[in-house]
Amino acid sequence: MAASILICRGCARPVLLYRSSIPALKPSSQPTAVLRWQQPTLARISNRLYATAKAKPASPKTTPKAAGTPKTAARPLAKSLQVSRLSYAQQLAEKATATTLYEAEPGKIFLLSSYMAGLFCATAAAVNIWLNVFNVPDGTNPVVQVGMGLVGILMAGFGTRFALIPAGAIRSIKVLPARAVKATGPAGSRVSPAAVPVRLEIEARRNAPFPFVPLRRFQADPNDVVMKARMYNRKTAPSEHEKILMKQEEEARLKKEREYEMNHLMTAPFRHAGQAASKVFASLRRGLIGEGFAPIVIGGVKYKLDITLAYALEEGRALDRIVKIEEDPIVARLAAEARSQEFIKV
Repeated sequence: MAASILICRGCARPVLLYRSSIPALKPSSQPTAVLRWQQPTLARISNRLYATAKAKPASPKTTPKAAGTPKTAARPLAKSLQVSRLSYAQQLAEKATATTLYEAEPGKIFLLSSYMAGLFCATAAAVNIWLNVFNVPDGTNPVVQVGMGLVGILMAGFGTRFALIPAGAIRSIKVLPARAVKATGPAGSRVSPAAVPVRLEIEARRNAPFPFVPLRRFQADPNDVVMKARMYNRKTAPSEHEKILMKQEEEARLKKEREYEMNHLMTAPFRHAGQAASKVFASLRRGLIGEGFAPIVIGGVKYKLDITLAYALEEGRALDRIVKIEEDPIVARLAAEARSQEFIKV
């Protein structure tokens, strides 16, 4: 006897099972209920998946990109970021007025000492040569004339050297405003913000051993300005304990000076005069030996920067960031020795 039995509710295909009326069959041969995970349902699902996968068109093979493709794609982004970001010098050039990076004091005593020393030596050389070379008394040995002539030439050399100490000293360095250059380019086209040119205006003394000569004013590109050492020397940051000790020492020193001033009022004018005289003699010494200057090269010409009595924006860090730094080995060695000695003292 055959009877149709549905495997599941969603299955439309019937399965025929045969039942026999013979009682001698074994219990293992008796029909049992068909579970849902049996072959018909699974076969249908796997066939459908196989048909779908078979009908899907094969995707074309992708060729690997060249090694330079990512870099090429990243270049426009980096270039746009570089254009949109102004440099420090261009930010200063964006201001409406010129920005002073460096300015030295007039140094009248320094100039007076240099030119007076040069004039004295030149006058002494001229008098010596006039009296002891060209107008010697009769009967004087010619060797005396030769010796006095050499002395006169030596004195003239010393005078020239003293008079040339202020020569080439830079008075000021400024960043010029670039609004007019930024508005229109040379051909009338718009100039991007990142292409704003930076020009430095420099005032310096002429390389001539003569006073009362007007300063030379010229413009230069920051890439043509080379310093042999940095103006800003970063010092070791003190700890909190050292800061407290330094503050206490400073307060104690000021208190001691104040008490001394109040207890010795009669001699205060003499002390103040001595302080002023020490500054004057320091300027005279600078005018004679030329101390306190650092070399700087602008367009291949050597100039001098006053690093003792001058104003520098951000303690010199602004100038260090704009111009080129080519450290001299000798200066670098001396600076390293000074830092090591300072560290030992601390």
